[in-house]
Amino acid sequence: MSKEDIELVRKGYVAFIAGDMVWLNEHLHENIVWHMPGSSSLAGEYHGREQSLAFLAKSVQVAIPEFAIHDLAVGEDHVVTLLDATWRRPDGATFDSKAVQVFHVANGKALESWFFTEDQAGLDAFLEAATT
Repeated sequence: MSKEDIELVRKGYVAFIAGDMVWLNEHLHENIVWHMPGSSSLAGEYHGREQSLAFLAKSVQVAIPEFAIHDLAVGEDHVVTLLDATWRRPDGATFDSKAVQVFHVANGKALESWFFTEDQAGLDAFLEAATT
């Protein structure tokens, strides 16, 4: 792992928030697996670039996230991001949480992503309130 992998992850957050699907398409591996825990309608495992991009597009329709990166750590196979996250629903309601996201990165592409929040039940309830 290298500084390039950390920058890839940083740029990925910027691209996601900006809605830059071209950048995301270029930097998500075609066989990426995206893990979203919980019990909301967004929870699940998304296999492949197409499913993962569709998940990301759907998620911002439910609640637009804002991420403040607290820190990044790099290991042999992963980049770990410590985040302050705020989600904003279309009705203006917000949900704040500390979160961790882990990326498996190789050759300039994300191969796998896991997202964890300190209050999964609270996030699930917040997201479900937007879809009901």
